[in-house]
Amino acid sequence: MSSVNYSLKHKGVRLVSSDEAWIKGKNGKPRLNPKYNFVGKVDTRLPNLIVSASDKKKPKFKGNTYDLNRVAKGQMIDHFYDDNGKRNKKTVAYFGIPKEKKS
Repeated sequence: MSSVNYSLKHKGVRLVSSDEAWIKGKNGKPRLNPKYNFVGKVDTRLPNLIVSASDKKKPKFKGNTYDLNRVAKGQMIDHFYDDNGKRNKKTVAYFGIPKEKKS
């Protein structure tokens, strides 16, 4: 069983666009948004692979896209294609779990 497939069964995993996943730090360098625990990343250059999402480490293989459930595949289609079935300019998407706010 793929580790991403297992992780996507956790409550609250959703597809996050790269615009929302990356933020600029105080020094102006981009970093991953601390509001999410990132499970994996999908890149259109490697369409069948899901790799780990990190701004510090080399990515590692996490699973295959055909191991994903129907909901996750639907989120990917909605993200990478417009309403007319044409590819848009988006090339990367992230699977993330929103962190709970501490009260």
